[in-house]
Amino acid sequence: MGKQNPRGKSEQAQKMDKYLQTPHPEPDRVEEQEQGPTIHDPPRASQVVAVLEPSNAEILAAITSSHTSTTAQLESIKVDTSLLRQDLQALRERTTEAEGRISTIEDTIAPYSDIISTLQQKVATLTARAEDSENRNRRNNLRIVGLPEGSEGRAPEAFVEAWLKQTLGEEVFSAIFIIERAHRVPTRPLPPGAPPRPLIMRFLNYRDRDAVMTAARKKGQLTHNGANISIYPDYSQVVQKQRASYQGVKRRLRNAGILYSMLYPAKLRVVQGDRTHFFVTALDADKWLDTLPPSRQNSPRRNGGEGNGGNPA
Repeated sequence: MGKQNPRGKSEQAQKMDKYLQTPHPEPDRVEEQEQGPTIHDPPRASQVVAVLEPSNAEILAAITSSHTSTTAQLESIKVDTSLLRQDLQALRERTTEAEGRISTIEDTIAPYSDIISTLQQKVATLTARAEDSENRNRRNNLRIVGLPEGSEGRAPEAFVEAWLKQTLGEEVFSAIFIIERAHRVPTRPLPPGAPPRPLIMRFLNYRDRDAVMTAARKKGQLTHNGANISIYPDYSQVVQKQRASYQGVKRRLRNAGILYSMLYPAKLRVVQGDRTHFFVTALDADKWLDTLPPSRQNSPRRNGGEGNGGNPA
């Protein structure tokens, strides 16, 4: 055991009490005193809070500013809303007015539906009559196709009369056989190598016209100076297009050896055995041909309804 002082404490205990009673600087303070102040030392949390924490006056000023801004925005929204209401009201009035006008127009034009339908029927009827009148006016006409340009010279009527008599025989024609008019189909100047334009001839007597068609079929292929010539009836463009639509069907009929002929204005008559069929469209005729046996469709050609030389009936 060590020695005890008069108060009963050892020497080490006395040194400890003395050390605790003596004030000592904090480690950070000691380091600051040794190193000196520096601008790089970060501020303490208490200092940051003291700097960031606004005062009551600043808070009040911020609230007042926010209130003023919000009030201004609300006033602007009120103005815009008022303008939108005015525009909506104007639009509502215009819509109501438009609905009224539309209703009035519908009531006004309601009777015109029947009127238009009636007029359409009349137009169709008048168009058909005009088409029929045009084709009737062409009844005495024939078209010569393949005649070289310039062959008719300056007197086409005299040339056609002489050529028909020479080609078909004078006995074919009546005593009053006359070609009233003859002219080429008016078109733009033909480019080099283009086929010659058809020549239209008008007969004074309809019987002579029919006699030429019949004689041309019997004669077969007609020629002039080595050029192959064909003679066709002269129809309006509408009828020509309708008849042209049968070209494929007529080719199939010729290949099958089935007799056929064209009736005015554009009706196909087909004779098969003891039965006769009539078709008003090429599609109907094609469908009928499809029903025939394949051997029948491809049988050798016997005769064609257009006659020899490509002259249609």
